Amino acid sequence: MSGSAQDEDGASLPLAPERAQRQGGMFKRFVRNWQKVLCALGLAGAIAGLFLPWLTTFWLGFDVFSQFTVHFLIVTAACAIGLLLPRHSLVVAFVLVVLGGVAIGGWAMLHKSDGFSKPTDGWHIRVMSFNTWLHNVDVDAIRREIMRQKPDVLGFVEFQADKRVLYAQLQADYPYRADCAEMPHCYLALLSRWPVKKVRARFLWMGPPYLHVIVNAPSGPVHVFVVHTLRFPWLGSQYKQVRAMARLVKGVKGARIVMGDFNATPFSVMLHTFIRGSGLKRQTWLPTWPAWAGPLPQLAIDHVFISPEFERVDGPWIGDNAGSDHFPVIVTLRRRQPQP
Repeated sequence: MSGSAQDEDGASLPLAPERAQRQGGMFKRFVRNWQKVLCALGLAGAIAGLFLPWLTTFWLGFDVFSQFTVHFLIVTAACAIGLLLPRHSLVVAFVLVVLGGVAIGGWAMLHKSDGFSKPTDGWHIRVMSFNTWLHNVDVDAIRREIMRQKPDVLGFVEFQADKRVLYAQLQADYPYRADCAEMPHCYLALLSRWPVKKVRARFLWMGPPYLHVIVNAPSGPVHVFVVHTLRFPWLGSQYKQVRAMARLVKGVKGARIVMGDFNATPFSVMLHTFIRGSGLKRQTWLPTWPAWAGPLPQLAIDHVFISPEFERVDGPWIGDNAGSDHFPVIVTLRRRQPQP
């Protein structure tokens, strides 16, 4: 159907088919060009997001971009592909970004534990770090998940008073425990199959809230720390916390395991600072948050670190969130030189 125009008397005159086609072509080019402009802006923004963490030395606030390194890589690739296409650039780029986010969560789900049939043989240590979330009231789901994964040592974060009913419910399998219930706003706890000795818990100091326990495993005593650091936007305080915690852990002699919610991904300066300062090795990299995104967690912020006395023999795995906004992370370790 051709367009129309008006003569000097206001009468309607048909437009030439070529002119109508030309106008339609101009509109299509306009839409196509705007799609490419938006793709170019997305590409520039993603590249900036990849570059800004390198400036953390000058301002710590840039470290927040490091948490989304994988996402910026996905956006960079998606927008670059969109720019190369003759049409539908923005649509293709958007679809690729969504698929990238699904792939991140799907990768985590490929490493989801179905549970273990029995505990370890005692010469291995299966550890589980679980931020149970302060707002989570499904205590029975937490109990079922613990019994399904059967860790030897379990570190709880955001474990407040109403969840302590688990102590009695799990008494047969986890007769040993420690927490910092005597301290205000210290929501950390530890359950163990083996005898424990509480060393210390701290809340208000230069470092993060932590619980330090010696677990008398069959392979020898192990210093276990349960930790919960600050998060964005308190990056300056979080950086001070991880530095202080690293110094404290390094000063402890013997086999050590540190687990908890560090609110930092493997690309963050926070974890690199902790690893350099403590001498421990990170054993986790799976996305564990947010669990409210269903089976698509995006950020790996729950971690387990080990001293050279240990090696990882299984995992990491994630479990069911059991009502929390985090998925638990599970790792099985073996002592390199077992001690009687």
